[in-house]
Amino acid sequence: MFVFITNMRIQSNNYKQPSFQAKFLNSKSLRMIAEYAVENDKFKTLNTARKNIDKSCLSTLLRVDIFKEGARCGITFTRYVPKDNVIVPETMDDYNITKIKTYETTKTSNPIKFGLEKIIKLGNNAPYNNMFKEVVIKGRRKVVN
Repeated sequence: MFVFITNMRIQSNNYKQPSFQAKFLNSKSLRMIAEYAVENDKFKTLNTARKNIDKSCLSTLLRVDIFKEGARCGITFTRYVPKDNVIVPETMDDYNITKIKTYETTKTSNPIKFGLEKIIKLGNNAPYNNMFKEVVIKGRRKVVN
C-alpha cells in the first residue's frame, strides 16, 4: 500500500471558506465531521481543538473513523508514529500503528455529532486531559500487530 500523507483541507461553500488542516490522516469520517462542523457553526471550536492536538504531539498522526451499528455509534482513533529508523516519513510504510482506541455510546445519537464532540473533547486542554493522554500519549512506541 502506497499512500502519500498530506495535510487535509476541507473548504466550505460559505464566503468565509474555512479550511481544516491537521496531522490527521485523510478519511471519509473526518471529512464528514468537518462538513458537519461547518454546517452547524462549530468549525471554529473544531479548529481550535485541532490546533491544540497538533501543537502537543508533533510526530503522531491520527486516523478518525466513525461507525453506527444498530443503536450504538462510536468513534475510533488510530494512532500512527514513525518507525524508529525513519527520519522524515513520506509514506504510510514509514509509520507503525501503535494504538487503536474506540469510544462508544449506547444512546441513539448522530454518529457524526458524537465524533465531533469527541474530537473537541480530545483537543480541550491538550495535552493535560485524560482522553488525550489515553489516545495520543500512553504506550507511544508499542506496535500493534
